Amino acid sequence: MRPPSLAPAPALFLDRDGVLIEDRHHLSDPDDIQICQGAKELLQAADQHNLLVVIITNQSGISRGYFDWANYCRVTTNLLALLGPDAPIAAIYANGHGPDAPAESWRKPSPAMLLEAERDLNLDLTRSILVGDRRSDLEAGARAGVSTLVHVLTGHGTKERPAISAWAEQQKESWSQNYSPELLFLDTLLAFPPSLLSQN
Repeated sequence: MRPPSLAPAPALFLDRDGVLIEDRHHLSDPDDIQICQGAKELLQAADQHNLLVVIITNQSGISRGYFDWANYCRVTTNLLALLGPDAPIAAIYANGHGPDAPAESWRKPSPAMLLEAERDLNLDLTRSILVGDRRSDLEAGARAGVSTLVHVLTGHGTKERPAISAWAEQQKESWSQNYSPELLFLDTLLAFPPSLLSQN
């Protein structure tokens, strides 16, 4: 945790399944992990630009009974091993809630995980970036006040892109002058513009 005396830092928030790693639909086997193309390079670039990297992930397979927290921990351990000892991961926030979770839970589109990270790590969300493949990812970022929202076509991205475009168009009227996020549509992390990291 960063000392509160330091100025709040920007962060790069990444969804896990479909963004950082290939979506395997309720992944429970550590051997099934496959890092998405461009992910390692983006992590290193974020670190070089002094952005803290934070993973935020819904794991509804736990509440559905497909796997338990022990399985999740084994997957996480192997994920960190595959990313390498120098991977700049500041924190991982996960929840096991299903679709029936209350609105105030950690389950995205609730912003609760991001707001918890803001408190824990002394973050500046108004200078932060969030990358997701689902509308729930981007909606969580918007509710938390993250300044830059990035949608990728990996994972569920292709299926969700039309709904996200429609959602963003609807939000233009409700987003106030005090909050008007930049929204980028990318194919993959390989297309992530390095200049975006230097703006934060």
